[in-house]
Amino acid sequence: MQLIDRARQAGVTADTLRHYLRVGLVEADGRTASGYRTFSERSVARVRFVRGALALGFTLKDAGELVAMSRRGTSPCPRARSLLDARLEEQGRQLDAAVRLHRRMKEAVNDWKQRPDGVPDGHSVCSLIEGSASPAPLVTRPLRGAAAKS
Repeated sequence: MQLIDRARQAGVTADTLRHYLRVGLVEADGRTASGYRTFSERSVARVRFVRGALALGFTLKDAGELVAMSRRGTSPCPRARSLLDARLEEQGRQLDAAVRLHRRMKEAVNDWKQRPDGVPDGHSVCSLIEGSASPAPLVTRPLRGAAAKS
């Protein structure tokens, strides 16, 4: 079958399937006489695998690594376990940071209900924000691939 039909079967757009082709996650099985790429059920299964991996928090790079291991005949499951452990730990840190931010926002909203709106005086922009408790440290995201290196 051709790209559009297989993309539809896999539940993705043709552009998504083309992207997966470009990055090596799936391969075309051949070409029609008119030059269109053809794909097997295996390609559909591979796309579904990638979508499932993404839904669990894996990156496309992770999925590509797991696919490559499978192609070599090596079980990717132990690597999937370690990657997911790392992703779960990172998600926990992000969730904790989001909960802390949510708490600070609620405190600010409650505090601001009792404060008047200020008038800019050339030195301040918004007295509500500037009058809030000291700013919390900025939450930074790790560089791409940093979790995979640790």
